[in-house]
Amino acid sequence: WMFLYGSPREYTISKDKDGLSEGMGEAVCYKGRILMAIESHPVTTENTPNMNIQKETDIKFPEAHIFPMKRSFLLFGCIYDVSMINKSFGNGTISFELSIGPSGYLNPQKLVTAIHNPVSSLTRAYQHVSIDNNKDYFRLPIDLQKPILFTKYIFHDYIYRMTLSNRLKNASAYLYEQICEFELKIDSKISNEILIEEYRKIQYYIHTLPCGCAEHIKEREIFGTTPVVHSNLYELLNSSQSTLKMNQLDIKRFKKILNNIQSIKTWISKEINFDVSQRYKIIKELNKIAHAFQQMATDAQPSLPDIFLWMICDSKRVAYARFQPEDLLFNLCKGEKGLYNGRVQTIFLKTPRSTDKPLNPSTNAKVQIYLWLGIEEHQPSIFKHLPAGFDMPPLPLHPQLKFITYNERTFYELRCHCYKARALITADATGLSDPYLSVTVGNETQTAPILLESLCPQWNVTLAFQNLVHVGTRETAEEIIGNVVVECYDYDEVCRDSLKVKKACQYQCGN
Repeated sequence: WMFLYGSPREYTISKDKDGLSEGMGEAVCYKGRILMAIESHPVTTENTPNMNIQKETDIKFPEAHIFPMKRSFLLFGCIYDVSMINKSFGNGTISFELSIGPSGYLNPQKLVTAIHNPVSSLTRAYQHVSIDNNKDYFRLPIDLQKPILFTKYIFHDYIYRMTLSNRLKNASAYLYEQICEFELKIDSKISNEILIEEYRKIQYYIHTLPCGCAEHIKEREIFGTTPVVHSNLYELLNSSQSTLKMNQLDIKRFKKILNNIQSIKTWISKEINFDVSQRYKIIKELNKIAHAFQQMATDAQPSLPDIFLWMICDSKRVAYARFQPEDLLFNLCKGEKGLYNGRVQTIFLKTPRSTDKPLNPSTNAKVQIYLWLGIEEHQPSIFKHLPAGFDMPPLPLHPQLKFITYNERTFYELRCHCYKARALITADATGLSDPYLSVTVGNETQTAPILLESLCPQWNVTLAFQNLVHVGTRETAEEIIGNVVVECYDYDEVCRDSLKVKKACQYQCGN
C-alpha cells in the first residue's frame, strides 16, 4: 500500500494550494492509497532498443489471506498549552483537529456543523487572549482544562514494520547520547583507561542491541504490567516468526539490515588507537554508525498514513504539523515504542507552502501536545504517562469527552541570562543593526534592552520569570514550561521591528 498526500480536501475557487498535489512543497492532507506491485529486471544495451511496454488486463486482485488481519488503531492527543499564535490570524475563534488517513479529517461543511455536534477529532472553539508583554502573539486560555482529541482508524496490522523502525531509531538516539558523553570526556582530557572503558560500553551495546526493557522494570511494576525483557535486535531479525505475513520486500529489508549491522559489528570490533591525534576521528566514525542506524529505520513500505494536526481559525485551516506514525506508536517493549509516544512535545505549526520561497521566521503557533497511537486493546495505557494530577476520565473514550481536568498546580521561577551575540546580519543603511532579544516562557514574554548600532551586542542581563504555572511533576515541567523561545529582533523607529532569528531552548529544573 502506498499512501497519497496533497492539498487540503476543500473545493474553492482559489488555486494557491494546488501545487501541493503536484509535488511542490510538503503535502498537507491525506488523499488516498494505492495497492502496488513493482518488479525490475536487469537489461543489457543489446536488447534495450527492442523493449516495449505492454498493458495487461484481467489481473486478479490478490487474495485477502496475503494481507495481515485488520486492527483498530486509536490516535489520542491532549493539548497542554497553545501560545505564540500569530496576530495575523485575526480575532477569530481557534480549534484543533487531529487526523490519521481519512479518519478524523473534516470537510468544510462538517467543520461548520461540528459546533453543534461534537466530534472526537476536533476540540471546541477557543477565543484567544493576549500574552503578557507581547503585542505580536496570542495564547489560548486552557490552564486547568486540557482539551483532548481522538479518532480510530482500521487498517492492516503492519506493526512489525513500525517496531523494527523504532528499534533502529531508538538505537540511533541512544548511540548519539553516548557519543556526546564520550566526546565530553575527550574534551575533559581524561586518561586513556577511562576513554577505553567508555568506548567498550558503546562497543558492547552495538554487539548486543538490547530492547531497553531491563532498564525500566521498576517503572513497569508501578504501572501493574508484567516486567518482560524482549528479544534483542539480532534475535528479532533472525526469528522465523518475523517472516509471517511478510512480503518479499519485507524479507529483503530484514536481510539488508542484518547484513549492515554485521558490517558495523566488524568495524566496532577492531583495535582502536586512542592517541590524542586519533580521538576525534573515532568520534566521527561513531557518528557515522549512529547515522547508519537512523537511515536503516526508513521503510519503503509505509505501515500507516501520516498524522496531521491542524489549527483551524473560524472554520478555515491556517497552520499544521505532520507526524510519522511510528514515532507515536505505543508498545509494551521499550525499544519498540516510538520516540515521542507518551510524552509532551513542543511543536511549531507551519503554513502550507506550494513554492520554494524561504520560510518566514515568524511563528504561526507554538503547541505543546501529548500524542499516543496504539491498538485499541492498549487504550488503558493512554493516561499512564500523562502529567499527574488529573481526574481520570471513564473508558472507553466517547465523543462528548472534550477535556481532562487538573486539580493541582505548581509554581516555578525561571531565570534567563542574556549574555551576548556575535556576527549579526546587517539590517540598517548604516551597515549595523539595533538588536534586542524577546524571550517567551509559557504565557509571558520579556525583552532585553535595545542596543543601538551593533553587530556584536552584549546585554549581560538576567530576565526573571516568576510564578510560572505548571500542572504535573517536575520532570514534565522541564518538557512543558521548560521550553524557552528566544527571538532576536532589529528595532526600527519607523517600520515594524523585523525578526532575524528564532530558537527554541530546553532547560532543566534546579533543586
